[in-house]
Amino acid sequence: MTGQLIALHGFLGCGRDWDAVRSKSKCGLEWICPNLFAPGAASFDPPDVEDPCWLAGYSFGARLALRWMQDAPDRYLGALLLSVNPGNFQTDEDCAARRASDENWASRFREDAWDDLTSAWDAQDIFGGQPAPGRSESDFDRGKLALALTKFSVADQFTDPLRFPSRITWLAGARDKKFCVLLDDMRHAGFPGSFLRIEETGHRLLSEAPEAVAAALDDLVA
Repeated sequence: MTGQLIALHGFLGCGRDWDAVRSKSKCGLEWICPNLFAPGAASFDPPDVEDPCWLAGYSFGARLALRWMQDAPDRYLGALLLSVNPGNFQTDEDCAARRASDENWASRFREDAWDDLTSAWDAQDIFGGQPAPGRSESDFDRGKLALALTKFSVADQFTDPLRFPSRITWLAGARDKKFCVLLDDMRHAGFPGSFLRIEETGHRLLSEAPEAVAAALDDLVA
């Protein structure tokens, strides 16, 4: 297999978060793993790569991949999307609560002491107590982190399943109950692709199950 793969990390992540998956994958693609939140990094727009290419994304990165595919579906051959909320299955109350939460976190990412901030972020129920990768404040632009929370809030996201390539694999950890429900919701709503649960894992699939993620990627692009 030849071609290119853009792999997008999650919020408060970096390109090397994909290293364990890369080392186990046999897809043969050229990997492009941008650091979305690094000081001096480019915008959240797609990098200039050969068309068409593949996409992979985890959490925030998967939601960004959904936006890119909807904006230019012909640019992408398919996508591997991990722990992603497409935004479609929210009530008005859900949206209001999420928007308020994201605004609060954005304020904290601008102002709070770094160690206290990252500890509070990692203590959220969604992560299930799983260990987080070490993060140095110097590796991040706080303004970009805050912008991601507001400009790209789940509260304002809606995904059109008709504007996708057909080759998509959606993954969630079996212990990540919220995102397992979202997998079922997407399948029942007619979203294209394959819907897979990875046993004995939670939300942080890149660190909890790199072998399973790599195998799903290899199957997708084969």
